[in-house]
Amino acid sequence: MSTEQKIIKFHGAEVNNVIILYSIRPYSKPVTVVIEEFDALKDPERCETINIQVVADFVTITFYKQESSNSIIRRELIPTQTVEHIWVNDLIK
Repeated sequence: MSTEQKIIKFHGAEVNNVIILYSIRPYSKPVTVVIEEFDALKDPERCETINIQVVADFVTITFYKQESSNSIIRRELIPTQTVEHIWVNDLIK
């Protein structure tokens, strides 16, 4: 893994950043809705590539140690019904 800035992709195409706003419902009384944010540029995971895809009922976030060898560190799934907004900054530097 290099020390360069991580690569961010949306459905496999390189982009500058992806930000996802989604709601969670913590187990608390009274019932509240909390808005969480996933910002690919600010995510602290040490990885080569982050690929975000909307697939069926989930937004899938895959963190690759090395994408060319399909070496995956982990995956996160966000149910699409909780997603409030997805911003894709696709203007390449």
